[in-house]
Amino acid sequence: MLGAMNFITRHALSFVISLTVFILTVVNFDLGIVIVPIITILTYYVSSKAIKLIQKSKKSKEIGLTRSEYSHIEEQLKLARGHILSLTQQYIKVRSISSFKILNEMTKLARRILNIVQTNPTKFYNVQDFFYSHLPSAVELTSKYTLLTQQQLKDMEIQLALEDTRKTLKDLHETMEGDLKAALESDLEHLKMEIDYARLSNDKNRKQINYRGDNE
Repeated sequence: MLGAMNFITRHALSFVISLTVFILTVVNFDLGIVIVPIITILTYYVSSKAIKLIQKSKKSKEIGLTRSEYSHIEEQLKLARGHILSLTQQYIKVRSISSFKILNEMTKLARRILNIVQTNPTKFYNVQDFFYSHLPSAVELTSKYTLLTQQQLKDMEIQLALEDTRKTLKDLHETMEGDLKAALESDLEHLKMEIDYARLSNDKNRKQINYRGDNE
């Protein structure tokens, strides 16, 4: 969630700090050719971790979250990435075009929601059910569905279970579409306000131009 710039800055600073420590230990201490590299590597690792904590603390304050909230959202994003990977692994196991299409659409929805929360972590609270329930359920259902399809049995009970799972997956797909709308809701409201403001400004400018034209 910190972004590429923070990543580059963090590792650049860690490199400078570890290089400085390396030079100081070589010049001022006789620690040997084994100890000096170990100290340098440890310095790089510790400084990188410390800088990352500082960056997270700064970022969380900027967006109005506590550090624990920020860390929790980061953990949920990590879990969600694992769930999405599990969904994509089911692609080769589904045996019908319609099922593949639903699975593909659900994966796309999940990625879009993930990207939105990645960019704006406060959006997490608009779509908590997606992370806690809907995405894990999608993984569980698709796993169950592909397992049943691989049995290649015409047993009525299995066929009914497959049909029920397909229906539930469709319902879940619609639910995830609702999650995406919830994630975008505040952006849409902001966009509407911007459009309304632009219209009011245009109307005001038009009236001023007309007023000046009448006076001339």
